[in-house]
Amino acid sequence: PTDTAARSPVEVPLPAVSVGGMAGLLEILEARGGEDGLAEISDDLNFEVDDLLPLVDAVALLGLATVRGPRIELTEAGRAYTQADILASKQQFARLAAERAPLVRAIVLALRAGVDGRLREGFFVDLLRRRYSEEEARRQLETAIDWGRYAELFDYDADDGVLMLEREPGDIR
Repeated sequence: PTDTAARSPVEVPLPAVSVGGMAGLLEILEARGGEDGLAEISDDLNFEVDDLLPLVDAVALLGLATVRGPRIELTEAGRAYTQADILASKQQFARLAAERAPLVRAIVLALRAGVDGRLREGFFVDLLRRRYSEEEARRQLETAIDWGRYAELFDYDADDGVLMLEREPGDIR
């Protein structure tokens, strides 16, 4: 576990980015030899550096890239992610999200602690609202759900507003 893993979900907010957005930034870095300046990347894409920052924050949070001043560089984990097949990259993302993204980790731990591996989303929204606005609490949860579902750490029933642990193959819970 990292320093980030031990911190509270309200101390380390999740950047509002998709897994696909993160993968895109990592692929761009890989194509540029594993590192480049943020200004150069944003200029080439015709965006502002500020537009890239949530993606940069997310890949740094997960340990897939490091930022040194105005430059971003793939870590060993980031290179492995970009070079892996879809299944291996998904498994790596699952491990990193559960270890390094405090809200994703908190959801997994809470679901494992429950009787049937299910909890209502309101439980997490209420906890997050102690530190965030209602809108930001929901955005944080939506991001965590997006990351957790992609990683197959847990599933989400939007109709019932329930998060649940992913079932193992053959699990007939």
